[in-house]
Parts: sequence; C-alpha cells; structure tokens
Amino acid sequence: DTLLFSFNGSVSMNTTNSQASSKPHVVIVGAGWSGFGAAKALLRNNARVTLIDVSKDPAGLNPTLTPSGKPFEPGTRGFWKDYPNIDHLVSAELGIDPSSIFTPFLNSAFYSKYGLEATAPVFSNSEFPQLVSPLGQIVASFSNFTRLPLSDRASMIGLLFAMLYQNDESTLEQIDKMTALELFKNWKISERLVTDFLEPTLLVGLFKPPHELSALVSMELLYFYALAHQTSFDVRWISNAQTIASNIFKPLYQSFDPKSFTLLSSTRVTSLVTDNNNRVKTVNYTTANSDNTTSLSPDAVVLALGATGLRRIMQQSPSLAKISPGLSRASSLNAIDVISVRIWLDRTIQGTVAPANVLSRMDALRGAGGTFFMLDQFQSDYIDTLWGNDTPQGS
Repeated sequence: DTLLFSFNGSVSMNTTNSQASSKPHVVIVGAGWSGFGAAKALLRNNARVTLIDVSKDPAGLNPTLTPSGKPFEPGTRGFWKDYPNIDHLVSAELGIDPSSIFTPFLNSAFYSKYGLEATAPVFSNSEFPQLVSPLGQIVASFSNFTRLPLSDRASMIGLLFAMLYQNDESTLEQIDKMTALELFKNWKISERLVTDFLEPTLLVGLFKPPHELSALVSMELLYFYALAHQTSFDVRWISNAQTIASNIFKPLYQSFDPKSFTLLSSTRVTSLVTDNNNRVKTVNYTTANSDNTTSLSPDAVVLALGATGLRRIMQQSPSLAKISPGLSRASSLNAIDVISVRIWLDRTIQGTVAPANVLSRMDALRGAGGTFFMLDQFQSDYIDTLWGNDTPQGS
C-alpha cells in the first residue's frame, strides 16, 4: 500500500480542543488495513477523519453473500506468527478472544504436477529446539520434503549467508539490482530447491517467479514470512464463516467516535487538486448513486492505495503528479491480477495432508502460482453457514 501525508498549512495533531469541527480534518483514501490503521492512529491523535473507499461495505457491517445466499470472501488470507500488531489489536484493543476468529496454527502442503513436494510443519509445536534462523527451519523441516534430494535440502543454508550479507545500504542497493534467481545462484542454492520450494513460495507471496523479482524484495518476503525466526512460517486462518472485515474491521469501526469519524463507502476519489504552496487543497469524489462530483477541503490527505487505485487518481491529478514524481512513478507500477474462486462440491474431500495447499508448476496454471484451501476444515463448526440456504453436500 502507498501512504502519503500532505498537510495544508500549519496543522497541530496534538490539539486538545474537544470540538470536532476545530480538529484537523484528514481524508484517507482506501479502507484496507493501511486505511483503517491510519484512521485509528489519527483519531488517537485528536484528528477528525473521513475514510473513503470504492467498495460497498469496507467495514464488513453486512454479510458478503453470493446470489444464492452462501458466504463469500474474495481471497483467503493467513495470519502469520509474526503479526504482533494484529494480535494486539484483536485481543488487547478490541477485546476479542483470538480463538473465536482464528484457527490454531496449521501446517501447509506444497504440490506440483508431480504430486506432494513438501509439508510445512507448525514450528512452534516442533520437537526440535529453537535454533538460529534459518538453521532451525532446515533442521525442523528436513524430513518434510517428499521428493527433494538431501543435497538440495542442504543448499538452503545459502539463505543464511544471503541474509548475513545484507548488512549495509550499499549492499542492499547492489542486491536490489539483481533478480532473486541471480541471488539464489550466487549463494549456491540448488536449482531443484528453487523450482520445488522457493519459486512456489514467491509465486503465492509476490505473484511472480524469481527471475522477475528483485532479489531484495524477495529476501524481505522470505525473511518476514519464513526466516526471521524459526516459528515465522507458522500461520493460522479465519475459523468462522465471516470475512476478515466482519471479524476485525467491523469492531474496529464500531470503536471509533462517530463525532470524529465518517466512512464514505461506494465512493470513488476522482482527483486531488493542489494549491500554489504545493499542498493538496481539494479532494474530488463521486458516489455509486450519482455522477455529480463532490469536494472536500481537508487539512491533510492520506493515500492508502495499491498501484491500480493510485494510478486512477494520479491520471486525473496533473498538479499533484507534477510536484510528486515519486507518486507518479509508484502509480506507473504494474498491478498483478489475482483470481479468487470459491467452490461448493457435491462430496467431501477426505485424507488431505493439510487444509492450506500451495500449487505450482502445473500446466493449467501457465506459469502462475495458486493456493487451494479446504474451508470445511478451517471452519468445521460452520458447515451449515458455509452452505447458506442449501443443504450441505460436501466440501
């Protein structure tokens, strides 16, 4: 997500005036994790916030259903062990019992067209002691690869040296100029380990193969999700049939003071206009119910958008594009399409290795990566809810 703070004039975020009208007014564009996170921080600093999003129900106030009444969410997202901010938000700030919305940490399976390649254990439940990363992961998962030769598994130690090598700014710039595949080759990571494990991980994490990814970005993803600590790869999922927005954004939204917070859904920001001092002075937007343009004149604007949303705004905001070349470059980045499909089967699939599965090197994917989740295993207490108004038939 892209975040931009642009204050108009001199605005103190520490004002103690209790009148909402005298508080600095901040418009946030984009109501995802970044947008709600920015709203939460600004409200705590005594700002008045207007959060704008093009989606119909970004706060998850109503169930998301298919035309036949079955629950649906565009994508299934995991919550990793190293998500302390979300853990704190859920349990400490919102007072929600994590077990009421999350599964336990569960293992995952990696498949190719040749069958099962590997399973990722729950490292926090492993019988192996906590060791330096990634040595601990190598030891704890050494027997979890079903087809990968021992010599290829051992080459994973190259990731440790690659991590240690990133120790100064000039080195990071050098790494950023090479592809992930080039980095893996430099550190003698075997081709088989790359194709059987690292490439599938990057395909579902960054949606691109190693030869198309920056080595620096790839190592950052691998570090955060797998290499920072021995337990970094441990992941859990939503355990009920509600969306992430309904489980987390809804109670967060309800905790905001309505006198200081406004949510504009089904609303698209069309342009941002700057003044002679190179500050955003006007936010123009339209709603789903009208083509008429409405304007706001906030004290600050926060953009919490991906590349596609940012591109739409920058194309219609020439004055902002002129003074913000960084935003212009960011808006020119290519986006990646992700297709999410939920399937209701007429029979129950049993005997699976894991409820979360990573797919790669399958001819039908045409070079893309994929994931396959067994929701009836994640949400086994909500089978009737998963089938909506129909009688449950299978997975």
